[in-house]
Amino acid sequence: MAYYDDFYQEPRQKRGSTPQRRPAPSSRQSAARGPRYAASLKTNQPNKRRTSGYQSGGGGRFRLNRLTRTILMDLALTIAGLLIFLLFQRVLHSNSVDPTQLPNTSPVASAPLDGTTPSNGGTTTSAGPFASKFPDKFTTGEVEKTDTTYKSQHLNITITQGQRGDAIYYLADIYVSDIKYLKTAFAGGKYGGGTASIADTLAENNGILGINGDYYSARNDGIVIRNGELYREKVFADVLIMNNDGSMATYTADAFDIDTVKQNGAWQGWSFGPMLLQNGQPMTEFNSNVVRANPRTAIGYYEPGHYCFIVVDGRQPGYSEGLAMADLSQLMYDLGCKVAYNFDGGQTSMMVFDGKVVNKPYKDGRSCSDIVYVGEGE
Repeated sequence: MAYYDDFYQEPRQKRGSTPQRRPAPSSRQSAARGPRYAASLKTNQPNKRRTSGYQSGGGGRFRLNRLTRTILMDLALTIAGLLIFLLFQRVLHSNSVDPTQLPNTSPVASAPLDGTTPSNGGTTTSAGPFASKFPDKFTTGEVEKTDTTYKSQHLNITITQGQRGDAIYYLADIYVSDIKYLKTAFAGGKYGGGTASIADTLAENNGILGINGDYYSARNDGIVIRNGELYREKVFADVLIMNNDGSMATYTADAFDIDTVKQNGAWQGWSFGPMLLQNGQPMTEFNSNVVRANPRTAIGYYEPGHYCFIVVDGRQPGYSEGLAMADLSQLMYDLGCKVAYNFDGGQTSMMVFDGKVVNKPYKDGRSCSDIVYVGEGE
């Protein structure tokens, strides 16, 4: 049954019915009705381009176009994401160098790099084991440990909890008989190996105590020296160098000279910062934009063979707010450190001892690309 449009009186088919077409008038009929009728026939011809492939009432053609656009947009976004990822991966390693074994020499730590005076706060002692310097800190071979202490022939670790204002911090006081027991490790066991939990990376390297490092993989530049090998040499910000004789020194980016390090050698080198002490004194201005109270991780140096790790919890009202950079600097000074340096913080800040997390990380912490640790293995 056909329905008729009031304007043209053309039959409109019921959905699903077989189309019925009115027979076209003959030329004699058209001529009889006059030229205006013939013109109206041309005007009211079906639009084949519009109706071709169009399903009445269902909106099929337009719905298909919207779906197609959505699919194409999703595909374009996916491709763009892959391109960005590949570009990031390429850029990440574009400034890196093949690992270079640095010379194992004993430079005088107070010797300036590039004509500047490093903030090491002391002179260098001769290279070699430090056991004779701290005879009461090590055992003759047996291991003595508790929930917060570890003492062996090579290591002495004591962990305490402290409070500074509204912040809770954990201090690991560390003695090593040789610098080779204070080490670093990459997540995944290699440079560019991604991220992993501090506990996992520590366990894979048979470490006793570990903290997060400078998160080198988050940047394309910054010094990376790990266990005597140079992986990346482009300067990023304040630099911390641990020499083979156990001394430590911090440098601004402008004062640092990589060629001197290549010549003299270094055991570890980090880029994050900022440095927390200048010539052994607390600071109030820093090469950092994140100076307000936050979770913090830092390393301190007293003398060759004697160091400390500090992790400050934060962003947890009622428990610990964190420390501002100036407060962290003052804390490191009050503890007696001669050199101190800030590592990555925030949710990354974490300390692990004997397989257990010591502090209370913000939002349970997160994985990171590298750790600083002490362990018995060589």
